[in-house]
Amino acid sequence: MANKMLIAILLGQIISNPVFASSVAYSRVKACGIAAHVVTVNLADHETHVSVALASGGLGRSESFRSIVARTRPSAAITGTFFDTRTLIPTGDIAVRGSIVHTGCIGSAVCIDRNNKASVVPLADGRKRNWSGYETVLCCGPALVTKGRASVCLKRDGFGGSLQAPATRTAVGITRDGKLLLVAVNRKTSLTKVAQLMVSLGAIDALSLDGGSSTGFYANGSLLANPPRKLTNLLVVYSRSVKYEQAMTALLPAAWHPKAEPKPKPLQLADSALTSAAAMPAIEAAVALR
Repeated sequence: MANKMLIAILLGQIISNPVFASSVAYSRVKACGIAAHVVTVNLADHETHVSVALASGGLGRSESFRSIVARTRPSAAITGTFFDTRTLIPTGDIAVRGSIVHTGCIGSAVCIDRNNKASVVPLADGRKRNWSGYETVLCCGPALVTKGRASVCLKRDGFGGSLQAPATRTAVGITRDGKLLLVAVNRKTSLTKVAQLMVSLGAIDALSLDGGSSTGFYANGSLLANPPRKLTNLLVVYSRSVKYEQAMTALLPAAWHPKAEPKPKPLQLADSALTSAAAMPAIEAAVALR
């Protein structure tokens, strides 16, 4: 009898204290004829944090995807923005913890402000120089979805035609209710198909991240896409503030210790490169999916 009463009490406690779903949730979906890995991040939970992680040694260095994940210990991680494979300098602006740590030359930005709200700042609105008010910024692209519609235009976004070729892909999107989507497709497909996929997942704005042999995705405790190429930056997610704080020096080893070694010279591509046909080969070399 006592055992039955104890079981009843425990059951009552379980029923009266519902278990909430994780704010960083993984799923495998198939839509638009594409199988994809998806992480949905509920940014309404202020315990969640989204950041950029640089390779060990900072700008101008590369590191394996597996190693960056093991070192920074996020709940989820995905390939970041493109980078010049010669200099290893990212092509887009990067801000971490409210500080600009790198200024690039192309790409719309996925941003997280100090209220943990995600937004996309389009390149079409003009080059933004001041990222004040944002906790995290990663300039990437090209745009896949704009205001709920598939919208792929490489020339508009400052990218060359090399991205047209089918490749494995990664993308980031924002839903109407403010959730962040991280998506990886392990089979070669077009940007247009990925844009359609992002719309089907509920994204109202979405950007492409680096892909091809840079495609990396970590979620649910597993490496679900492990790129053969070393990378320079990742987009990472933490489900708890304490984990985010513990990872801070691992996310930006060079930025937090600037006197440890000099920073390499940034990639020199002028703002005019965004519309100059003559500059397109240099941009394509920096972002080509090999």
